[in-house]
Amino acid sequence: MRILLAADEHAYSQDALNETARLAANTWADVTLLGVGRSGSGDSAMKDALRNYREQFLNHWEQGGSPYESQESQFEWLAAKAGGWEEIKIVRGSRKSLRVRLREGNPATETLQEARADESDLIVLGCSKGEKCLWEGGKAIPQEIVNAADCSVLLVKEDQPVRRILACLDQGYISQESLEMINQMLTIHGAQLEFIGLSQNGDMNKAVYTRLIEIGDYYSDRQVDINIRVTDVSEFEKFVTGEVHDDLLALWMGKKSLLSKFFSRDWVGRFVSKCQTSVLVMR
Repeated sequence: MRILLAADEHAYSQDALNETARLAANTWADVTLLGVGRSGSGDSAMKDALRNYREQFLNHWEQGGSPYESQESQFEWLAAKAGGWEEIKIVRGSRKSLRVRLREGNPATETLQEARADESDLIVLGCSKGEKCLWEGGKAIPQEIVNAADCSVLLVKEDQPVRRILACLDQGYISQESLEMINQMLTIHGAQLEFIGLSQNGDMNKAVYTRLIEIGDYYSDRQVDINIRVTDVSEFEKFVTGEVHDDLLALWMGKKSLLSKFFSRDWVGRFVSKCQTSVLVMR
């Protein structure tokens, strides 16, 4: 797994860093910490923030227990080609990759380009609390990223306990990778899991209904308690603004998404803004 943290120097990025560290501890993912500077390599504030994020990330583990920690050099006896043994100084690298990168330009554009170049599986970023969900200066960076990303996106609105994971299913196909992502979040937060099937005018797509039954069996086999309920797509916005509290809202994007058909273009960014808590958008 490859995780890209998109960050600036403000407090919401600290919350996103904490969630990235928790995910990395559970998955041993390769991680890139990305900052987008106003003036490239000359942005000292962003450089200082990235150095601080790296140190905090590495300090998430006890000394010697981090897969990102470089190993000390030591002399070892190795078999020589001509026979016998030779004592050679060996410097072992870290078991997993941790990169710190700084780019210049529009934060959303640069983040998306970095994610594609790095073949990221997940982008993590933070934003301001409440309904606006912005970066410093009133920039709608999170909405731009979730609407255009090729990979999954975890938007961390605030560093708070996640009581429930509310996974809203409106299409028949969901990947095993996305279910594994749900499982990781369950493990990290010790949360309850609730799947919400979306219907239209009281009718549910047969593929969605079948998938809900399969998901129920999947978690039952793993002895994970799961609640399943149904809500109409016309009530979804009311559900997001009125019922989602201390929760993680999980959404799937796909060509057969009922939400994308019912709501206008860029609907994901719309609900990301309206939701009061963190949002996981899966592809």
